[in-house]
Amino acid sequence: MKTQAKNRLVMSKAHVSARRVSGSDDSYSWVWVLPLPDGRFRIAAIEVPKHLVDEDICFAEEDMRVPYLKIVDELGGVDAAVQEAGVDPETLDAPWNNDFPL
Repeated sequence: MKTQAKNRLVMSKAHVSARRVSGSDDSYSWVWVLPLPDGRFRIAAIEVPKHLVDEDICFAEEDMRVPYLKIVDELGGVDAAVQEAGVDPETLDAPWNNDFPL
């Protein structure tokens, strides 16, 4: 993970994300890293139907597919989990830089 992204995680407790190749032609996919209140980190790959994103339609958790989900205890485990989810940790950035649907 970029040092800048790691610092942003530690300092602000904000999440970072990166685009990933989707398992389906009709969806977009991202990996995101979310710091949890207890100090652990949630790493998830999500896939969202393209039409929901393209048409700016609000969607809920049941509209997403989660092909990868892992909780790691320490920041040091984030890189490996992000790689397992299919993304180079160096590509993690603020969500608005990769069109992550907020």
